Amino acid sequence: MMSQKVDRSADAAHTVRRILILFSDTGGGHRSSARAVAQALEDAYDQRVHVTLVDLLADYAPWPLNRLAKVYPYMVCLKGAGWAAGYHLSNGALRVRIFLALFWPWVRPALRRLFDEHPADVVLSCHPLFNHLPRRILMNIGIPLITLVTDLASAHAFWCDPDVDRCLVPTEAGRRQALANGTPAERILLTGLPVERRFVSIADESPQDVRRRLGVDPHRPLVLLVGGSEGMGPVYRLSRKLARRQTPVQMVIVTGRNRKLCERLSAERWPLPVSVQGFVDNMHEWMRAANLLVTKAGPSTICEALVLGLPMVICGALPGQERPNVDYVVAAGAGVWAPTPEQVVAEVSNLLTSEHARLRVMAERAQALGRPDAARWVAQVVWDAAGSSRV
Repeated sequence: MMSQKVDRSADAAHTVRRILILFSDTGGGHRSSARAVAQALEDAYDQRVHVTLVDLLADYAPWPLNRLAKVYPYMVCLKGAGWAAGYHLSNGALRVRIFLALFWPWVRPALRRLFDEHPADVVLSCHPLFNHLPRRILMNIGIPLITLVTDLASAHAFWCDPDVDRCLVPTEAGRRQALANGTPAERILLTGLPVERRFVSIADESPQDVRRRLGVDPHRPLVLLVGGSEGMGPVYRLSRKLARRQTPVQMVIVTGRNRKLCERLSAERWPLPVSVQGFVDNMHEWMRAANLLVTKAGPSTICEALVLGLPMVICGALPGQERPNVDYVVAAGAGVWAPTPEQVVAEVSNLLTSEHARLRVMAERAQALGRPDAARWVAQVVWDAAGSSRV
């Protein structure tokens, strides 16, 4: 079992509000958002709350859905027309209803077992597949369901159940799509996308102090190249092109769970200071140490960077799902879109050599766009819903 429970005092059990948070490791963002809300609930309510996080697909879904997290990295590699077609062909209220009607008899026993084993006063869904079908059971037993949309600037129809108690969206663009997909306006709240507390608290430290702690040059500009939790994208080719440009910078490359990529990059001979990291649990430190982030358009990574005022060069995006994130960041002036390695190299070189003023403006606009209070706000909504279910 991958369920994660937070133990609470038995003496206070009669006053504890039980929160069940559902996520899946199909991409790193769902877990990050779930964990951020759990932390905010614990920070605010301590012994009065019992938070349970469950990876619904891995722990309860029937085969082959329980293998989806394993094949997700390979699905993402489809990119282009294949991914876009799947996204858009399934994005419609009628198509979602047909899909759910087919799957309901198959997944209903698993959902009943989930709610029997994890009784809750409110359920928070952080995944598009965990809304319509769980709601069918929860409505019958009087338990509120809240949806937290973890796509930054879009809301696929799978996120949008018109009967959900609350639909929490990160941006105005997400709110418009939720409305278009049938969610009543009075049930939508614009909260921002939660980020973990460590990304908020480290903003008080200077980048130079964080660099010293990490063992890198405190004075040399630092480019952080992130390939996502699975180390996806053209990271190897991109990092080599950046290094060959020999801009006076240092580079940190985070390869995620891609061990082969980590080993290959570690064996390289670099013409500038380079630190190759695998899957890290201190991304907040590396982001705070960086002057510039090169990343794909994952929503959690973007929001973490915004909270820290970290400008971005966005080098990749899934069609349909992530492409609106690029428009959101670029329109705000917090980053630039560079879909080829050659464009990335040109943007990085320009920003870190001749255009320091532009980089400062981008940092200011990124920070203005950040929502460090999002996790607290979502936690408050969830807490209030848990109380109302007990009345």
